[in-house]
Amino acid sequence: MRRRLGRVGGLLGIVAVVLVTGFGVRSDAGVDPRAISPAADTPSVRALRIMPLGSSSTVGAGSLGTAGFRWPLESLLARDGIAYDMVGSQQSGPAAMPDRDHEGHGGWTMARMQPLVAGWMARQRPDVVLLQVGTNDLITGVPPAVVAQRLDTMLRTIRSTSTAGVIVAGVWAPLRSRLPARAEYARLAAAVVARHRSAGEPVTFVDTSTLLGPGDVADGLHPSAAGYRKIAAIWEREIRSFVTIRH
Repeated sequence: MRRRLGRVGGLLGIVAVVLVTGFGVRSDAGVDPRAISPAADTPSVRALRIMPLGSSSTVGAGSLGTAGFRWPLESLLARDGIAYDMVGSQQSGPAAMPDRDHEGHGGWTMARMQPLVAGWMARQRPDVVLLQVGTNDLITGVPPAVVAQRLDTMLRTIRSTSTAGVIVAGVWAPLRSRLPARAEYARLAAAVVARHRSAGEPVTFVDTSTLLGPGDVADGLHPSAAGYRKIAAIWEREIRSFVTIRH
């Protein structure tokens, strides 16, 4: 669902780019984003289509009242003046949340997602994919090398069906019983993303393995509201970089 949001403050680099391209940033400073209703794109602004793609943390398990990282992220994008449209086949989150669309599927492994990825890309046409996968694969005992191969396959599928930039986050769940596998997957996932990046693809890897502290986890697996705020800040930083570089 498209949201057109007011700009508060600077981001001069992004604004300078958007003045030329008309992509993603509005100029109605000081407007409360909750007071702006969805509307069609104007000739000067095209909303950035963002697909949060993952499993239960994308849904928001551990902090359903904030829809996990999604509502805090929307607040940060509103502050930045980035007009966004969250996209996906799923909807969840508090009724007051500006945009409840996402592609989060609780409990799913990459193997279960893979047959559907091409269709999601074709139907939703994202500009940016926030990809956080691999946790459930590791929990179910899939070897890290196989999980990394699944990530490679998913990135290839996204690239074959979409021009979207992909921001890949590592596993942020503690997985205390799977620490060696978690660490090995982080290394392999970074290498997979580096290969795609060296081929000229708009993809980046964010290592989130040390992001969450003891007070940032709600149930031993999913982040708390505080943890999700940290995750939202990571996504927001990478989205800003994407807008600046690509446009």
